[in-house]
Amino acid sequence: MEKFVDDDSGYEKWIDSHPDGYVLNAERDTLSTYFMRLHQASCHTIAPKPGKHWTRQYIKVCSTDIDEIVAHTRAKYSIEPKGCGTCDP
Repeated sequence: MEKFVDDDSGYEKWIDSHPDGYVLNAERDTLSTYFMRLHQASCHTIAPKPGKHWTRQYIKVCSTDIDEIVAHTRAKYSIEPKGCGTCDP
C-alpha cells in the first residue's frame, strides 16, 4: 500500500503501472469520511490530468489489494469506505 501526499508525479506513475489497482481518495485537511471514496485505479474521476493537482487537497491511498485498503480504512477511521458511484469497485 502506498500513500501519496503532495506527490502528483508519484501518484500518476502508480496509476499508470497498476491499472487494476484501487485508490482511496480522502480530503486532506479534515480527512472527512463524508468525502472518502474507494475507486478502481482506472476510474476517470481520479485520473491525473495535465495542469491539475491530485495529491494536494486530497490524498490517495493506493493498493493492488482492495481488502488491504478496506482494512486500513476500518483500522484508521473506523468506517467502511464508500465506493465510487462511477466505477463501483
